This record gives sequence, C-alpha cells and structure tokens, in this order.
Amino acid sequence: MLAPLLATEDPYAAASLFSQAGWKVEYQAVRQQEEPRACLSLARSRIELVPPSDPYIVPRGLGIEFQIHVPPHELSGLFLLHRAAGVVFSELRERRPGERGFRAEIIGYRFLILGGDPDPDLAMVATDPRIIALADGLRERDGEDSLTDTALRLVESSGDSVKSLRRAMSQGLGYSAPDDVGEQLADVVITAAILARQLGVDLDKQIESKLGSPGWQAQF
Repeated sequence: MLAPLLATEDPYAAASLFSQAGWKVEYQAVRQQEEPRACLSLARSRIELVPPSDPYIVPRGLGIEFQIHVPPHELSGLFLLHRAAGVVFSELRERRPGERGFRAEIIGYRFLILGGDPDPDLAMVATDPRIIALADGLRERDGEDSLTDTALRLVESSGDSVKSLRRAMSQGLGYSAPDDVGEQLADVVITAAILARQLGVDLDKQIESKLGSPGWQAQF
C-alpha cells in the first residue's frame, strides 16, 4: 500500500479539511511536542501530511493526480461529503463501464476517487456517512424504541415537509422560493434514508428496483 507524503504548511488544518470530506484521521503528532504530521486514510489508501521542511519529501509537482478506489457502496456518500467540503471539481460520472468516480482537489493535490458498480443517484444520500452515524446514534440512544417511537417521529416530521410541498405544487412552484422547496425535499429524503437505515432496508436496491438500473452516459 502506497502512503505518499504530501507537503502542506499546516498539516493539522489540512487534516481537518480531509476529515470534513470523509477521510479518517489515523493519527496526528502532538502539537508543540513533535514535528507537525498527520496520517489520513480513505478505504485502503493512506496519505501523510508533513510540513515542506521535512527532508524526506519530494517537492510538490504539477500534473500529479492520486487515484483511489473505494467500496462502491461508499462512493456516493463520499461524493456528498467532498462536495459539502467544497473540494469537488467534477461531478460523479462514469469513467468506464461499471466504474464511477469524481475528482477532488484538497490543499492543492488532486484525487480521482473511484468506485465500482453505480448506485442510483437518487439514493446517494442513503450512503452518506453522516446519515449512517445519525441513524446509528438514534438506534443506540433509543434501543428497542428506535424502530417504533423514533421512526414514527421521523415519519411525522417528514409529513410536515410533504404538506408544504403539496401546498407549493397547488400554488405553482414558480410562486415558491426554490430554497424553501429544496429544504422540504431534503427533509423528506433524509428522513427516508434514516428510517431505511434503522429498519435495515437497502434503500439503493429498493429505488433501483422501481426505476431500473441507470445508464450512465457522461464521460470524464
């Protein structure tokens, strides 16, 4: 397994940005006691962040892009996290038949992050690690009630959003602020993803069974 050393002025700040994009912080050197350094991983790939003064690194070069393969079911969630962190510079596209990916740039380094067989775009939120963590947290907090009271509360809260969407449609979507409609849609989708997680339902598979397998035409 390759673990390239990437030069950056502040390894700790850089590690925080990678973490926001869904990378796992394996370790960080103790501040004020050790040479600044951080190690992060994504799937089975690792990188080490070090200051430019480190004698063991090769100076940053142009035209270098790191290609990382991640489990297919994690790709959509990682794309959402990287996009939320503001580091994505390409959409999620098919690179070759049966393989999708996206490009990101973090602290000046470019990454091509690839997964295998595609999931439907409408189910991307189902694999978002933040939703998985939230659903698991609700399950741990509420125990057996997580499949009753918590689930019912989630459904009820999404019902208010559905009512707002129906009202917006009856009045004409042109009379509703796009941000308001988007917020209600997000509430419904997030609720569906959390509820599916709690019930052990494969939301990606269920959506694909209704819509059929997607045909990806866009190329890098």
